[in-house]
Amino acid sequence: MKFNATLALRHLTWAAILVAGTAHAGVVWDEASDGDFSNNGLAPSFVTLMVGTSTIMGTTGMSPSTNIVDRDYFTITVPAGHVWDSMMLLPGSGGIGGGAFLGLMGGPQFTVPADTQTAAGLLGWTIYEEGNVGGDLLLAMALPGLGSSGFEIPLPAGTYSFWVQELSVGVAPYNFELSITAVPEVPTAMAMFGGLALLASVLRIRR
Repeated sequence: MKFNATLALRHLTWAAILVAGTAHAGVVWDEASDGDFSNNGLAPSFVTLMVGTSTIMGTTGMSPSTNIVDRDYFTITVPAGHVWDSMMLLPGSGGIGGGAFLGLMGGPQFTVPADTQTAAGLLGWTIYEEGNVGGDLLLAMALPGLGSSGFEIPLPAGTYSFWVQELSVGVAPYNFELSITAVPEVPTAMAMFGGLALLASVLRIRR
């Protein structure tokens, strides 16, 4: 059998990816079936994420009859040995009028009051609308300025809390897809790159 260098390298690369961890995807919270998110930032709903991509689905907006804003607060935990690298806005999301608000804090509570006039205390925030579908909201919140602390992506393991709201009358749905990635352990990473280096040497010799 003829040695296929390209195919061999491709197989080794995929094997290394599988060693690093298997990714999963799915909806981890849907307000339509799992219940409304907490309206209290000091007692946010806890959402358990999967390694890979997890989708969070909800609605916000102001009631036309009561003028009460449906604010959503929820918390996630990025487990040890993992990082949070993106938060994509999926189709079916959008604000009303000027867009919906998304705020981020570190920790298990959202302590910034709903009537705040500044971004003090927030890790980051952004305004999103239908035109932002397909964009990375984590990147938008990380950009320095407008009150953001200018944090670096990916975010490390830890607990993070969210505040979602739309101040216009109506219902504004949102669908967020968060990506949690396992960080390869040092021995695994060394073995992976060592194997690639060895294969590269073999390919040079055979050529």
